[in-house]
Amino acid sequence: MAARPEVVALLTDFDLQRTGSGQRLVHRDGTPFSTKETDLLTSATDEDLRAAASELAAAPERLAELFMPSLRTVAEQLSDDPPTKEAP
Repeated sequence: MAARPEVVALLTDFDLQRTGSGQRLVHRDGTPFSTKETDLLTSATDEDLRAAASELAAAPERLAELFMPSLRTVAEQLSDDPPTKEAP
């Protein structure tokens, strides 16, 4: 099965927005994912994920954008001296 372009596009255009009860998926411009988009995203296959990873690897700054908030959270949880707000 080949990667589905519409799923790959969603995988490369998502962000997590913090809400009072957790997080929700939004596009990079902040607009929320529709139910259909969320369903497509959760149906991602290995091929879809590989194609999206390949696209993200070609854009290292976007890859860093995606993972930095998570890395910062983990670092804060593991460290006695959390990173400053200015740290990348």
